[in-house]
Amino acid sequence: MEKLGFSNNYCLVWQSQVGPSRWLGPQTSDALKGLHKNGHDNVLLVPIAFTSDHIETLFELDIEYGHEAKELGMNLHRAESLNDYQPFAKALADIVHEHIKNGRGISFSHPTHTFFVAKPLSIQGPSSQFSLRCPQCTNESCAETRAFFSKQQQ
Repeated sequence: MEKLGFSNNYCLVWQSQVGPSRWLGPQTSDALKGLHKNGHDNVLLVPIAFTSDHIETLFELDIEYGHEAKELGMNLHRAESLNDYQPFAKALADIVHEHIKNGRGISFSHPTHTFFVAKPLSIQGPSSQFSLRCPQCTNESCAETRAFFSKQQQ
């Protein structure tokens, strides 16, 4: 927005509440209603937290919020995620390669329990993050996964 000189109105919104804890806001649905109420009926959603189009972008943003916007008489579009855009994929591959080459490894975590470790497990074993429990998580499959990785760390 800075590069565009803040020439367009924008707001940061949230979706996909996970768990019973209070979620960040405003929620996308509430923002759509507020924008419509204030006469802004052309909306472009830019999912900045996602690197690929997946269930949250394809279903929640495109279909669910698309229907909400249509019911309000709004024009809603979503910017495509980076997906397999070659410069982005190469940048990720270069980062992973450099970390593995230097023996540092990389671990990523996401609130929806997705984990990835980019280092040979024979060097240092799995990340200690694998054994952590998300706040207020009661998912039994997560407990089984944590137990498995905890044994690997011993």
